[in-house]
Amino acid sequence: MPLTPRQAQVLIAAADGAPLSEVARRLDTTRPQIAARLSEAYRRLDVTYLPRDERRQEAVRVARKRGLIPTPQTTKEAA
Repeated sequence: MPLTPRQAQVLIAAADGAPLSEVARRLDTTRPQIAARLSEAYRRLDVTYLPRDERRQEAVRVARKRGLIPTPQTTKEAA
């Protein structure tokens, strides 16, 4: 099942492992709203069975693999 646009936005913002309060600040919302969107995304990506400390990383990996969120681009500077 695909992510909603807001779930994808929150997952992208949280992909670097920042605390939920920091992600909420970045997206100008509340920590409970971020937690709710991530929980919904975890269910849709079927990663809720994982230990809590592994869910976000796996959700990001699965979402990127399925093309639901972009993969960060590495920039190469010309020599």
